[in-house]
Amino acid sequence: MKNRWRFSLGLIGVVALTMAALPATAAPTPPATIDEAFDELTSEWLPAAGTWEAADGVARVVQPGSSRGSILALTGRGLDQAATATVTFSAAGGGASAWAGFTVRRTGTADDYTQSGYTVLVRNSGELAVIRAAGDGQVAVLGTAQTDARPGSGPVTVTASLDGERMRVGLGGAGEATTLIDVTDAAFSGSGFALAAHRDVRMSAASVQLSGVIDRAEPVPTDCVGWSGTPATDAGRGEVLVSDARVEAVSARIAAGEQPQAFAYARLLTAADAGLERAPAPPTTFFVPFFYNDPTAHRAARDGLQNDANTAYELALAYRLSGDARYGAHAAQFIDAWTTTVECVRTREDSALAFSYHFPAFVHAAELLRGTSVWSAVSEAVFAGFLRETATPVAASILHRTNNWGSWALETTTAVAAYLDDEAGLDAANARAVELLEHQIDENGHLPEEVDRNNGVGDYGIWYTHFSLLPLFLVAETLSAHGYDVHAHVNANGRGLADAADAATGWVADPASFPYYTGDPAKLANVRTIDYLRDAGVLAHSMSYFELAQNHFPTDQRAALLAEEGPMTTIHSAPYLSLTHGGLADVTAAPGEGEPGTGEPGGGTPGGTGSPGGSSGGSSGTGPAGAPAGGSDARAIGSLAASGGQVSPAPLALAAGLSLVGLLLIVARVRRRALTTRG
Repeated sequence: MKNRWRFSLGLIGVVALTMAALPATAAPTPPATIDEAFDELTSEWLPAAGTWEAADGVARVVQPGSSRGSILALTGRGLDQAATATVTFSAAGGGASAWAGFTVRRTGTADDYTQSGYTVLVRNSGELAVIRAAGDGQVAVLGTAQTDARPGSGPVTVTASLDGERMRVGLGGAGEATTLIDVTDAAFSGSGFALAAHRDVRMSAASVQLSGVIDRAEPVPTDCVGWSGTPATDAGRGEVLVSDARVEAVSARIAAGEQPQAFAYARLLTAADAGLERAPAPPTTFFVPFFYNDPTAHRAARDGLQNDANTAYELALAYRLSGDARYGAHAAQFIDAWTTTVECVRTREDSALAFSYHFPAFVHAAELLRGTSVWSAVSEAVFAGFLRETATPVAASILHRTNNWGSWALETTTAVAAYLDDEAGLDAANARAVELLEHQIDENGHLPEEVDRNNGVGDYGIWYTHFSLLPLFLVAETLSAHGYDVHAHVNANGRGLADAADAATGWVADPASFPYYTGDPAKLANVRTIDYLRDAGVLAHSMSYFELAQNHFPTDQRAALLAEEGPMTTIHSAPYLSLTHGGLADVTAAPGEGEPGTGEPGGGTPGGTGSPGGSSGGSSGTGPAGAPAGGSDARAIGSLAASGGQVSPAPLALAAGLSLVGLLLIVARVRRRALTTRG
C-alpha cells in the first residue's frame, strides 16, 4: 500500500524526547504532512457531492454531483494558517469553461465552492483561477492567469501556498511552481480542504500532497437535527398500524389457512430468517444526496436506513406471529443500534425525504415490541425520546411541501404522534391531511403534482401517484384508530382518497389509459412493482396500498388486481401490508367474516360518480393500543394457537402456490406456538 499520513522520523524523535524530558513544557507538535496516492478511498475522504471511487493510484468522479459539482472532502484533518496544497489531476468532459481543482479554507464538510472557502481551478481552456465563495450560488473571482495547462488533455499539477490571508498559486509542485496568481483575502479562515470539480467534469486526481496539516473537528452541519440520547419517560403510548387486535386477527387467518395471510406469512418467515443473519449498520450522521443528481450515491446512503428499518419490522412481526423470541430480540438490536449510534440526521437534499419514507418501519417495529421481554423499558423510552427530539423535527422540515414530500413527512409525523399518543400532534396531523387532500386531488381524482413527473414527460406519473397515495393511506389508517376519518373527507373538487385510489387502480389495470403519457405504455415506470429492484430479482410493489384502499373502498377491479398480484410488500415505511391488512377491514371479525365485498360502479365513494370502477364504503375496525413498556411476554402470544396447534386443510389445498418447505415451516411454528400457549 502506498503512503498515507507521513510524519518524519526526526519529528517523531523530537516529540519522544520532549515528552520524556520536559512533559510540563513540551512544545506543540509541528503540523504533519499528507501524501495521498489513492490506492483506495479511505474513511478520511468523504464524497460530499457526486460519486467517487479510488483505485490504482487515482481518485475519480464516477458520477458528477449536483449543480454545484463534485466534492471529495478531507475529514478529521485540515490546513493550518501556513500550509501548502499540491494536487495532480486531469478532467474528462465539459466545455472550455468547465474546470477541476481544489478548495481550501472551507468551513463545512459538505460545503460547495459557492458556500465557503477559496477554490483553485484550471479550466479546460487553460485558465488558472482563484475564486471565493460568495453564497447564494455565487462566487467572486480573485485572480486569473492564462496557461498552457489542459486538464482535459492530460494531468496538470497545481500548488497553492497559504500564509494567513495570503495565497500564491502556480503550476508545478511545491518548491518549483512559479507564482502566477497572488491574492490576499480575509473572508474565510477555515481549515477544510477538498477536491472539487465542475458539474460537467469527471475529475481524476493522481495525488494530493499537503503540508501544514492539523487536526480538524468537523463542524456540525447547519441542517443537522441532533440527538442527545435523552429518553422520553413522560410520553404516552398509542396505536400506530399493527395493534394487538390486528396481530390476533392475522394469526387467526394464518391458522385457518386464509389468503393472503397464509402465503404472506411464509414469505415473512423466509425474510425474517435472513434478517437474523444481518447486522445493523447505522451511521453517526444520516445524509442522502439528491436522487436525480446522483442516483447511485443516493441509493447507497439511503439503503442503510431502508434495510435496517425494514429488517427490524419484519423481525418484530415474525416474533409477534410466531412467538420465536430470536426474531424479537434481533429486531430490538436494530432499533437500539440506531438510537445509540446516530448523532445527527440532516435535512438537506433528499435526507429528510428518505428519512420520512423509511423511518416509520422502525416505529411499526417498536409498536410490536414494546411491552415484551425482548425489549427493555429503558431502551423503549430512549427510542421514544428519539421520536420526539429528532424524528419529528426532521419530518417537519419538509411538512410544508404539497407533493409526495409533504405526504411522506406527514406519514412520519403521524406515526410518531400516534406512537406517543400525542393528542395535539394527532390533531395537527389530521388538519394537515385534510390540507393535502384539498390541494393534491383534482376534479378527476388525479394528483396533478405527480402525474406528469419526469420533466413533464409523464412516464413516471403512475409511480409518483402511488408514491404519494401510499403515505396518505397510511396516515388515514393510523388516524382512524384515534377517531379521525380522513377516508371520508371530500375536498372542494368533490373528490377524496377513494377517487384517487380508483383512478390509480384503473391505470394499473390498463396502463394505456393513463392520459398523461403518449409513449409506449410498456415504458411507464413502476406501475405495479419497482423496476430497478425487479430487475435485480427483488419483489417490491409500488401499489401495496391497494390493500388499504380495498378495505375502505372495495371495487371489483381492485379485487381482481389484488388476486392477480398475490401477497404484496414494499420497501417504503410499511412492508407486508397484504399480511397485516389484506382482507381485514374488521379486525374483530372471525376468519372468513368481515372481508370487504365487491363494489358497485359509482356507489358510496366521496365524489364517487364517474370514478373508475366505483366503490362502496367501508371502515376499519381497530383494536386497543399497545401495552406500556414492561417485562411481560403476554403480547407475544397470538391466536395461531387457537387452532389447537393444527393448521386448517385450506393451505394444503393451495399447495401449488407454496413450497413444501414453506408449508412445513408454517405447520412447525404453529404447533410450537400451541405448545408455548399451553405451557
